[in-house]
Amino acid sequence: MATGKLWFKVPETQKFSVIGKLPKYSMGKDIILKIIGDIGVDGALYKAMEFYGETIEGLSLSDRISISNMAIEAGGKAGIIPADKKVDDYLKGRVRGSYKAVYADKDADYCETFEYDAKEIPPMVAKPFLPENVAPARELSNIEIDQAYLGSCTNGRIEDMRVAAKIMKGKKVKPGVRMLVVPATKDVFEAAMKEGLIKIFMDADAYVSGPTCGACLGGYMGVLAAGEKCISSTNRNFIGRMGHKDSEVYLANPAVVAASAITGRITDPNELE
Repeated sequence: MATGKLWFKVPETQKFSVIGKLPKYSMGKDIILKIIGDIGVDGALYKAMEFYGETIEGLSLSDRISISNMAIEAGGKAGIIPADKKVDDYLKGRVRGSYKAVYADKDADYCETFEYDAKEIPPMVAKPFLPENVAPARELSNIEIDQAYLGSCTNGRIEDMRVAAKIMKGKKVKPGVRMLVVPATKDVFEAAMKEGLIKIFMDADAYVSGPTCGACLGGYMGVLAAGEKCISSTNRNFIGRMGHKDSEVYLANPAVVAASAITGRITDPNELE
């Protein structure tokens, strides 16, 4: 502070390539859960994570943001996906002034390289009490839930709402299960209203809230009691994260959350077809 200078270490960079087509109901959330499951919650400690491949390029910005959002759950300093036309189109009317995308050098040196085949990434779930404790949703169908939570900075965008609403349309949340739907922003909330998604959720007996972080971090509205289990589209499932230290949080994508709310147990959405 006296010199006006700060010391920073330039992080090493890991490269993750994902190719092929994801299975039905698999999303960006499943890609990052799979990766965290492989490298662990400290696998990218003080490193940057870069994501490439045709699968990543084909994802919506919502799915890409979910991946970048959860890079920190692997200890990463940043989760970086190269900007493309989708990013340019999204930023039109949203940014002030000009900007210039920054890309890795063609001969960039990576400390580690990982390759994935998208077709081998089914809907995933991170079991308590770490995001690395992952398993395919289909293997956890015996776990009954008390609450289903759709929202957060990780999966509260309009694309997430659409996926869940498509599964829940004409169905009901299982009696005894609470479902909370929390759009990430005012714009997402308004878009969901215009598209009729909010009505679908309410007709299914879900509770819809305005944008908030409340239940995600155990602050209010959906706080878990001792022994309760929640399937959640949020990003963390540590002890006591959403309430009592003896509650359990299972992380999953919006499709899994919606399907589980209907059945009352952790459910791979493909099971409903």
